[in-house]
Amino acid sequence: MSDTREQVLQTARRLFGERGYAAVTIREIAAGAGVSPAMVMKVGGSKEQLHADATPLEPRPLAPDVPLDGLGELLVHRVLTRREDADAEPWLRALYLIADAPDPVAARAEFRQRFLSRFETHGLPEPQERRLRRHTDQLACLMVGLAAGTRTLQLFDPAETDLAAVVEEYGGLVQEVVDRISTTARPSGPAAT
Repeated sequence: MSDTREQVLQTARRLFGERGYAAVTIREIAAGAGVSPAMVMKVGGSKEQLHADATPLEPRPLAPDVPLDGLGELLVHRVLTRREDADAEPWLRALYLIADAPDPVAARAEFRQRFLSRFETHGLPEPQERRLRRHTDQLACLMVGLAAGTRTLQLFDPAETDLAAVVEEYGGLVQEVVDRISTTARPSGPAAT
């Protein structure tokens, strides 16, 4: 039963993470796990409890001291690796958590804090801070788009795609934005020595 439970939870984790709570049915979880809907209910008790038990395990966040050079390729590689390993995808999951949140404004603020706070610097002159926020928004859009494209739309099929090229090319796009963030976040006064 514990193997069945893990299989059901893994399937539920993936489906809830990709499409959100409301869009996933017990029948879909059962079909994905290769068990009956009755077995899913036996394992989960209810859809609500199954959702709570299957809350995606978040991947370990990047350490704050990971250098910005090469970060674009690293972020893209992590998204593709999580798909390959059938792990939860936090960039995609954030969309559904915000959509299902009782307070979407607070959920969006939590998203910014969790995913983008490393790049946002306060105390910059207003035009520079607005530019920095625009660049961090671009980074988030690139990553959410990659997550949705690979998970929901099944783009970059591993059987037909050179994933190393995707990491290099898409990672290069992400790195361009990371570089703009890095340049914008620097103080505009005299250089520190």
